[in-house]
Amino acid sequence: MVAGLLAATNLAWAAPHVPAAVPTATPTAMPTKDDEDLGDGTPTVARFTKDAEEEPGLFTLDRKDGKVYAQLRPDQLDQDFLEHVVPANGLGGFGFESGDMWAQAARIVRFTLAGKDIAVVWPQTRFLARPGTPLATAVGESTAASVQALLPIVAQNKSGLMLVDLSPLVSDTIGLESALNAVVNDSGDDAYHFDSSRSYFGPSKAFPENVVIETEQTFASSNAQAIDTVTEPRSIQFRVKYNFAQLLSSPDYMPRLGDDRVGFWTDPHIDFGHDTRRDPYLQYIVRWNLKPSDPSKPLSPPNKQLVWYLDRSIPTEYRAPIRAAVLEWNKAFAKVGISNAMTVVDAPNDPSWDPDDIRYNVIRWVTDAQSAFGAEAQIIWDPRTGEILRGGVLLDSNLVRSAKFMYQKYIASVAKLHHPSASEDDYGTGMMAQAQYGATALSLMYPGRPLPESFWRDYLKAVVLHEIGHDFGLSHNFRGHDAFTAKELQSLAFTERHGVASSVMEYSPLNLWPKGTPQGTYWPATIGPYDYHVIHWGYARIPGAKTPEDETPILDRWASEATNPLFAFSGDEDAEYDGHAVDPRVAPFMLTNTPIDWCRTQLALNRQLLATLDQRFPRLEQPWDDERVAFGAIVNHYVTCADSMTHYIAGEYLSRARRGDPNAPATPLTPVPRALEYRAFTIFSHALLDDDAWRISPETLRRLVYTEYAPLSDFGYDPSPRHDIPISQLASAIVQSELNYLFTPLLLERLEDLPYKARPGETMTLADLFSWTQDAIFGDLANGRYPTTSIRRDTQRAYTRMLASMITSPQPGTPDDAQALARLELTSLTGYLKHDLASSGIDLQTRAHLEALQVDANRALSAQVVIPAE
Repeated sequence: MVAGLLAATNLAWAAPHVPAAVPTATPTAMPTKDDEDLGDGTPTVARFTKDAEEEPGLFTLDRKDGKVYAQLRPDQLDQDFLEHVVPANGLGGFGFESGDMWAQAARIVRFTLAGKDIAVVWPQTRFLARPGTPLATAVGESTAASVQALLPIVAQNKSGLMLVDLSPLVSDTIGLESALNAVVNDSGDDAYHFDSSRSYFGPSKAFPENVVIETEQTFASSNAQAIDTVTEPRSIQFRVKYNFAQLLSSPDYMPRLGDDRVGFWTDPHIDFGHDTRRDPYLQYIVRWNLKPSDPSKPLSPPNKQLVWYLDRSIPTEYRAPIRAAVLEWNKAFAKVGISNAMTVVDAPNDPSWDPDDIRYNVIRWVTDAQSAFGAEAQIIWDPRTGEILRGGVLLDSNLVRSAKFMYQKYIASVAKLHHPSASEDDYGTGMMAQAQYGATALSLMYPGRPLPESFWRDYLKAVVLHEIGHDFGLSHNFRGHDAFTAKELQSLAFTERHGVASSVMEYSPLNLWPKGTPQGTYWPATIGPYDYHVIHWGYARIPGAKTPEDETPILDRWASEATNPLFAFSGDEDAEYDGHAVDPRVAPFMLTNTPIDWCRTQLALNRQLLATLDQRFPRLEQPWDDERVAFGAIVNHYVTCADSMTHYIAGEYLSRARRGDPNAPATPLTPVPRALEYRAFTIFSHALLDDDAWRISPETLRRLVYTEYAPLSDFGYDPSPRHDIPISQLASAIVQSELNYLFTPLLLERLEDLPYKARPGETMTLADLFSWTQDAIFGDLANGRYPTTSIRRDTQRAYTRMLASMITSPQPGTPDDAQALARLELTSLTGYLKHDLASSGIDLQTRAHLEALQVDANRALSAQVVIPAE
């Protein structure tokens, strides 16, 4: 049975895709009152639902005695529907948000008769083979489906109409228990657990093409202090919505095969029907079935216009920039022959209109005590083909608040955004930090001027431009900044026309230049050249193509344009600062095609802003928190820029161009020149490692206190242990994080191999990394000088312990040469220390520090450690 069900969706692409038959979106027919009993005591549907509240829709829902039931017709069994489950409320910013579409990806679901129950089955949709072939049989026997629940049949008619009890859905289907414990970092006896005794059905809704069943799920803990954004942390209620929908797949939709030279989200499959390829893997891009209605004309309306609804939750004053951002994308679709591909309307003031109706693409506003995500695209696609069926955007109210008032958490803004990760769509969160920084910087650079309304409006538009791009299936592009020069970004005319990067799918920082320098738009004002290119690649028609493979030659030609800097693409994988990503040109929150120069400018600008901070914050009769927040915004931007320089270490320029693409490099990997690596390391070292790197005005540090009722601990009075910002601990933690990255085994392994790929001296070596770092951290001791700050002393102790650990207990993968160099550097250090400790002119704190270094080094050097052979 399962094999047959699998084969029904595992279609080959010798012809355009025709989805499995799905019943039309008409309300379920009411059972006749004279339906006879089955004779086994099972009541008829009419008798069982006599006193029930009924909601006609795709499945007729009946509510009775606190339970929800669904009517299933015989023709709805073993048919493909779509199921999507989302939390309908958040925790005020604690890792959960209302309507999070990614809590559980949409899945194909089938209702299958299983004795006296209906099995809710998730069939696998990844393996492809032509139905009715031996390969389809092999796929069915080699794969497994999943069963979500067994729904008891409580009533039935002789006509086959069945009424099922949906109570098994009142369960932790999407794994909120484990996610909640991950947020509060608890796995002990007081960890949260699903409490069925306090869980029940909430409201239900039935629409022509989907039904929504809400369950109120309680998660219990004995810890009364776990979360302070709920009244009683020991009992947290999540409203979880089950959305069962008719598949709205287009009969004429044909999937398009992905290409790593352009940035689309993809739906992965394994296709066994083609054995001429090197492997069976293929990726369908995620996109709408959006076409010109008359392809014979250069420009015609779409086959079906996309309508975006601005939910009633969005404040009126914010709707104009959101609307402008959505409509901006019409320009890209006009280039592929589609006029007015989308429109934006306000949600009607009509109680019959509901954002849960799958027919509507909705942009919503979410209120959180602290931002957990900033902004998030929401799309549902057919997991068999990649066709997008519904779109939407969640916007956090803190977005505009940050731009207007810099109202974000304090020290956490520095620590959490260190080593920015692009693994999630956290553009809004990063942009909030940038908006906070931008408002601070402008107020310092132009004292007395009110923050212009255009600043937050343009900022909100930039966020929505990015998220709507995701709604078209586009992934991040962290090479966008590489397309434009500094001079171009300083031109208002240029940035108004082209943006601040080649793509709004970048994480673009505030485009801010020092006072006296020409200034372009602060935020991306429009979609860029890459955005036109990627929409053309994904949505332009290819006449005559009957299968996805037929499109490949033309798609290859279009994708080969990625060697043009305007169309270059690199996604999330290439931007992770974990030792894996190699290309320093790929980075979030960067600007210009020479980011080293841009960062040097930004670092100097940030130091100037810190030096004048006291002149602008706080204003008269305003709390000191304002200056504290402004300080955090500036330091955050400073650290982000300094941190980006570490990506040049062991760097290689990576090209995914195919052999024969125009202007493609001779090889996919090209080592970054040693001189450039050294320059980046020097900038990083001066910014974070130097003895005076963290010298800040003592008066400024004395001003960075908080108001007693400021939400440092959200709502309860739970004051911070310190009234001030612990600058020593903060700086030391940041430096430690940088050192951990620079000496992570994966980066050391790559660095060990680099000399094999270049002539001697062309690129850096392991010895360079150790010697450069040794000079940066211990150069003062080597030259008879002593550290003057606790931050510098902490840095020296941390690096000594790192070298010692590399000798006595190296992490797996640490090269032997690195361990040898660590021993050499510690030996050199003991030489400095012996000389320095012989001096009688050092103070008590310095002597204590030097002796501690000596003990740490000698312990490692004298340890009898035998490292087993691998």
